[in-house]
Amino acid sequence: MILGGWGGYTNARTLNTIDGQLERGDLDIWNWAATIAFPDLFKEGSQGGIIVGMQPWVSNTSISGVDDDGDTSFHIEAFYEYAITDNIKITPGILVITSPDYDDNNATLIIGTIRTTFTF
Repeated sequence: MILGGWGGYTNARTLNTIDGQLERGDLDIWNWAATIAFPDLFKEGSQGGIIVGMQPWVSNTSISGVDDDGDTSFHIEAFYEYAITDNIKITPGILVITSPDYDDNNATLIIGTIRTTFTF
């Protein structure tokens, strides 16, 4: 089992007012994720994994007309990388995003994915 994670903070500052359409100011932006992977799950060379995190989220801003992200949105992902051969892997997965655009009024997104990796 492999555990991982990261977190980030950005203090973004507007320098250009776009001809007066925007005032100068700061934004506090946060992001994070936690990961877990299971190497050789069910078959040598294959692996499964889960990722849970938060995409960049504006917690505070001093810019008039730009709102903080009021609701919380989470990114949840699960995948299984299946080794067909030493050089070919197929990875089906599912991606769930709650409250897209940080708005609880938006329906949760559920996206299926599939990736094929060729290694030479």
